[in-house]
Amino acid sequence: MKTTIKIFLIFFMINPVINAQDFIKMEQSIVSLDSGASRSVNWIDYDNDNDLDLFISNGLQNGQNNFLYRNDNGVFVKIENDPIVSDFLPSDGSSWTDFDNDGFADLCVVNWWNRINLLYKNNGNGTFTFLSSSPVCTQLSYSEACSWGDYDNDGLIDLFITNSAGTGHRNFLYRNTGSGNFIRIDTGAVFGETAYSRGINWTDINGDRLPDIFVCREESQNEFMFKNNGGGYFTRITNSPPVTNGGITWSGSWGDYDNDGDLDLFITNSENQTNSLFRNEGDFNFTKITNDPLVTEPGYNAVGGWGDYDNDGDLDMFVSQAYKGPSFNEKLVNKLYRNNLMETGTASFEKITSGILVNDSGYTYGFAWGDYDNDGDLDLAAANTFGENQKNALYRNELSNGNKWINIKCKGTVSNSSAIGAKVRIKANINGNPVYQMQEISGQAGYCTQNLILHFGLGNAQVIDSLKVEWPSGIDQYFTNVPVNRNITITENGTLISVNETGTETVKDFKLFQNYPNPFNPVTRIKYQISRKSAVLLQIFDSLGNKIETLVNEIQPEGEYEKEFSANGLASGIYYFKITVNNTGETKSMILIK
Repeated sequence: MKTTIKIFLIFFMINPVINAQDFIKMEQSIVSLDSGASRSVNWIDYDNDNDLDLFISNGLQNGQNNFLYRNDNGVFVKIENDPIVSDFLPSDGSSWTDFDNDGFADLCVVNWWNRINLLYKNNGNGTFTFLSSSPVCTQLSYSEACSWGDYDNDGLIDLFITNSAGTGHRNFLYRNTGSGNFIRIDTGAVFGETAYSRGINWTDINGDRLPDIFVCREESQNEFMFKNNGGGYFTRITNSPPVTNGGITWSGSWGDYDNDGDLDLFITNSENQTNSLFRNEGDFNFTKITNDPLVTEPGYNAVGGWGDYDNDGDLDMFVSQAYKGPSFNEKLVNKLYRNNLMETGTASFEKITSGILVNDSGYTYGFAWGDYDNDGDLDLAAANTFGENQKNALYRNELSNGNKWINIKCKGTVSNSSAIGAKVRIKANINGNPVYQMQEISGQAGYCTQNLILHFGLGNAQVIDSLKVEWPSGIDQYFTNVPVNRNITITENGTLISVNETGTETVKDFKLFQNYPNPFNPVTRIKYQISRKSAVLLQIFDSLGNKIETLVNEIQPEGEYEKEFSANGLASGIYYFKITVNNTGETKSMILIK
């Protein structure tokens, strides 16, 4: 299928509006030029080129196409004339995962107004196929959100969809049976409950590596929490503070905001209510926090999301605002709360009031944090919807405090390919003290927000002392003395590969280009430039980090070079080519399709 593209440059020299202390709004990005009744935001590397692409859903009642933007080294390209952006339906939530474990991220989009939901398979060549006969796509519904989680730990990712209207108001649970097939589960505790439901999280609340379910309910009803007992069975939790709270609840966001090693819960409540923060005390016990600015200011709160935007080693919180007034005609501004844990030793929040990120007015529905320009700090994309036709917004993080960072992408081999449910724990010395952080890869970081790549701020740490991955399969993986200011990929039962090594500490005197053609079969060419006489090493690796071939290992003079790689005898899949010049490396991925 032919894909038509429109290219809009988003580099800072193309007239950004500089109104913020920490962020600039990229006015000339195609992301900020497109408008609609936008809902959900997903940062996802759908083409496996090691940068974050962007998907935004649109929920206009009479139908509207969704937006997909391919990221080409910080330049966004709008994808058109593909089924994934041609459905013209009223879409709300969306969530990505590799549901068939073929190495490419697929997509579920859910729709309201008694329309079918959508499941798209990634074909691996930049196009998508709508799976119209899937059970996921045959049920008319009023669906709000969707999220992926492997609830039976069989390595096949399953799907939960919430509904806020329709017959019985039942939510949907689909079990993945392999080869891209699903069956709807119509028995058990989860199916037995009816509700006006909104946000959905799969998250391992009690640390047993089984994803539990948390569902937000928007009609002043108590939330749902289901404990995963294993074997496909759930028990509803009814006596814990997060499910005795009752409110106009939209979004639940799980994050270890106090760095004590478990996942805490932040809930947004709309219609001029206050939000809620629950500290996880273990075994489904929580303490409700009542005296912090994060939970004392009422608002028209839509979506919340954790992210360490200042890279100091603790999680901050962004809260979008939408829908105020009798005709939804009163504009609002979003809210940013900075965590002071690393400064004071106590997890507490201060509201940030300066900067364009919290002074741009309108309505923001969903949003997502993501380091789209691979410079080590979290940027933000916002799905706006004032008047159902507001322009969306892309904000680039310009905070320059010298703090370190790491971005981590995990790839399951025994666990599901997208590594949803995996926990990453790191220990680093910040300000002279050992600091422990933990994050979980999730199919939904909050209502209408997702990013499968984990971002950790590291303050002034010079190295990560230890890094542990706890895979859903039960496998534990350990690494020590991991360099900071890196984008890394960790493969289950494999190795840690540093991808596109960047950062203020790295000065490169070479340039590595993407291979061509890509995808390829069976021959492709790899081009690179070096700016001075250098020792050059060019190698090929498989997805487990095993070396396949060395193409170059010699001293070369300044110039441009091109090497041919033949994959005869190799299986289809993702491979990596890494160049090392004078002890500085860079890695890119390539796709072999036979």
